[in-house]
Amino acid sequence: MHFIDIKSNIPDGEAHVMPDGKIYLYGSLDEHKRKWCSDKYKVIFSSDLEKWEESDVSFSIEDVPWAKEVHLPEFVNTAKSYEEIPASISMFIPKAAKLIPFKIFLKILKKNLISQQKNKLLYAPDCICKNGTYYLYFCLSDGSEGVAESDSPVGPFKQSVRLPISGIDPAVFVDDDGQAYYYWGQFSSFGAKLNPDMKSIDESSIVKGILTEKKHHFHEGSSMRKRNDIYYYVFADIVNGKPTSLGYATSKSPLGPFAYQGIIVDNIYFNPQSWNNHGSIEEFNGKWYVFFHASTKGKYKRRACIAPIEFDENGLIRGVTR
Repeated sequence: MHFIDIKSNIPDGEAHVMPDGKIYLYGSLDEHKRKWCSDKYKVIFSSDLEKWEESDVSFSIEDVPWAKEVHLPEFVNTAKSYEEIPASISMFIPKAAKLIPFKIFLKILKKNLISQQKNKLLYAPDCICKNGTYYLYFCLSDGSEGVAESDSPVGPFKQSVRLPISGIDPAVFVDDDGQAYYYWGQFSSFGAKLNPDMKSIDESSIVKGILTEKKHHFHEGSSMRKRNDIYYYVFADIVNGKPTSLGYATSKSPLGPFAYQGIIVDNIYFNPQSWNNHGSIEEFNGKWYVFFHASTKGKYKRRACIAPIEFDENGLIRGVTR
C-alpha cells in the first residue's frame, strides 16, 4: 500500500472534514523517548492533504478537574496471584517479573500505579462539530473519559465534563438524522446514544460487546463512519498477535450487529518496532482515505500516515486481507 507520512507525532488519528472544508486530524501526542502519549493534545489540519498546519495546544491535562484524583483498581486489594491481574495490565508484565513472589510484585505494582495516577496522560481523543460547537471527547490513562467544548476545531477546549463510563479511545459519530453515538472500550467495545446536549450519554441505550476480541479481533481504538447506508467500524485489530493492524467491521445499524471484514492496513510492515495501530477512514474531496500511524521514527514516536482506499460494488474496502 502506498502511503504518505505526514511527519507529525500525532498518532491514533481521527480524521474529520469540518464545516470550513478543511480536514482535521485529532489524536494523542507522542513527545517522550520511552512512553507513548503525553499530557496534552494538538491538532493538525490541511486543505489539500499535502500541506499540514499544527495548532497550539488544544487541550491539556490541566483542563481536567479530576486529573489529580487517585483511584486504584479493585484487583490491587483482592488479587492473590498473577492470574487475577487484568489482561490489560498483565500483557505488559515481562515473564521475568513473574518470578518475583506475588506479594512483593503487587506492592511494587501498587506503588507504580499510584505514581501513574498522579501523573496521568491523555490517550486518544475524537472530535465532532454539531450546531456550530466542537466537542472533544477525551480519555485519561486511568480509564476515565470526558468531553470538553470549543467554538473552534482546534480549541482551546474547555468546560470539561466527566462521562459516567470507564474505558479508553472514545469515538463519536453523528448519523444523517442528527442522532449522535459514542463508542469506547478495550478488548470489548461499547456503544450508546449521546443525549442532545452532546455532553451526556443515554445510559438506557448502552450496548455491550458490539465488537469483541474473540469474534472480531477487537483490541481498542474505536472509530465509526457511514457510507451509502453501511456503517464502518474501524479498530485496532489483534488478529496477527499484536494490535498493529487496522481492521474493520460493517453493519446496517450504528449499534450493530457488525460483521468482521478484514484488515485495511498493518503497520508492522513499516517498522517491526510497531506495537499498535489506531485510525479512521474519511472522505475528502470525493475520495476516501485511511488514516493510521506507524512507528517510523522509533517505537515511541508514532507518525501520522495516510493512504487512499477504494470500495467494491458491495461497499467493501478493496485490497483488504483476511
